[in-house]
Amino acid sequence: MEIALATDFGIYELSPESMDCQMKKLADAGISHVHWAHDWDFEYLYSQWEILQIKELLEKYGLKCKGVHASEGNTRCRVIDGKPRFLNRNRLRDCRKDFTSPYEYNRLSGVELVLNRVDLACMLGAEEIVLHMVLPYEDFEASKDFKDLYWKQAFKSFDEMESYCRAKKVRIAIENMICTPKEYQFEQFDKLFERYSPEYMGICFDSGHSALVCTDCTYEFAQRYQSRLIAIHLDDNNSIDFSLSTDVDGAVQKSDKHMLPFTGVVNWEKICQLIAGSPYKLPLTLEVVVPHNTAEEEMAGLKKAKEVGEKLTQMVLSYRS
Repeated sequence: MEIALATDFGIYELSPESMDCQMKKLADAGISHVHWAHDWDFEYLYSQWEILQIKELLEKYGLKCKGVHASEGNTRCRVIDGKPRFLNRNRLRDCRKDFTSPYEYNRLSGVELVLNRVDLACMLGAEEIVLHMVLPYEDFEASKDFKDLYWKQAFKSFDEMESYCRAKKVRIAIENMICTPKEYQFEQFDKLFERYSPEYMGICFDSGHSALVCTDCTYEFAQRYQSRLIAIHLDDNNSIDFSLSTDVDGAVQKSDKHMLPFTGVVNWEKICQLIAGSPYKLPLTLEVVVPHNTAEEEMAGLKKAKEVGEKLTQMVLSYRS
């Protein structure tokens, strides 16, 4: 049975040797597809030669690509006073590639970064890229002019990217996030889906993120935007553990454990039912962290992930039939 797994499942290293080792592990565990999640953060641009290198690497191990995780720009984790802080409420002022930037050349650089991942997806035979779009909602609250300009620039960028994505046959899936109140995200998805067609844009439903944001209804994003469900990150979480940090966003971020499905609070029966009634194309994609203290533990974790993915797939198929 075909199952996709995000490539940042364990030790996250970017050397050619490490990537080769990671792909071999996936193939040895019986995983059929990857969700290419390397470089999902930061401003790194793949050269045409690196894109070809990744294509040949997947072919070497008989792996197919279900999707590519794009990057919205610079990392949101900063070290402040010797401690990591997650900046999820405001615009990143030091981001040089930002498709929502008020500065035109930085906005165009952000567009270039996103389309770089579209090129990668097209070369790998994937039909979608997953994109974070973390809303600077405190800046929205402070200034209507800021919010208006933010959306003006975002729409300008998505308008410019549409013809390119359509020509490459790659859609953009905007992911639901963990530190932005759900009401702002509902406004975001409503705006985007009113303006752009399903042939260009949809949602990437992250079950672990949804469980932390929608504590009263862990599948709310999937239910609300079921007709636009084109990509998924399946993983489990428990509730937010505020003892992890005095920083609220930090506590949320550290509570995003990317656990195996059926080990947390997510309602998998309902989520599989929603996936079954959506336009989502199998295989399912798991975005989980696999224990990797030893090689044996890591391989056992990969095989367990495949087993869980197959169980979820059977649940989806039973609803579809």
